[in-house]
Amino acid sequence: MTKKVRVIADPEVIKLMLEDTRRKILQLLRNKEMTISQLSEILGKTPQTIYHHIEKLKDAGLVEVKRTEMKGNLVEKYYGRTADAFYINLYLGDEELRYFARSRLKSKLEIFKALGYEFDEEKLLDIMDRLLEKEHEYKTEISKEIEANEEKLKDFSNEDIIHAIEWLSMARIGQDGDALDLLKKLGEILKK
Repeated sequence: MTKKVRVIADPEVIKLMLEDTRRKILQLLRNKEMTISQLSEILGKTPQTIYHHIEKLKDAGLVEVKRTEMKGNLVEKYYGRTADAFYINLYLGDEELRYFARSRLKSKLEIFKALGYEFDEEKLLDIMDRLLEKEHEYKTEISKEIEANEEKLKDFSNEDIIHAIEWLSMARIGQDGDALDLLKKLGEILKK
């Protein structure tokens, strides 16, 4: 049975998820079950390549066979995700993940520059990095709470649950004095 939310805390599983093809497979499987041949066609990769990635995702507990169908003499397996939403924390102390999180922030700086903002890049990057770390911490806590209360939330849509996580995370950030100080600094730096 597919869970609403699953928290991924193992740095190796997170790295596995972040690989481009696997990330795309997980995105495609968010909305419907698919076969290896369907995924292969959409992604423009060989079925062998997709099978390899599916096996890695299965071994990590991220996808599973949802159903099988007979097509002539062949059995087609339809794969799906083990959770509607996966929450990952890039700030688990793993240096490679931390570097990845910080590098994703750098593209935001380019957007700010294109919009005419002027700032000290390292100072802004440090503030954004620290805020994102707090956000990940709170979203992980809240996601674990949702995981533990899955039965109580079965009648709510995935979209509503994801938005609830966002709001609860903002509420916790609003209660965190350090986070509020960081937000004030962010506001001071990013003003025209």
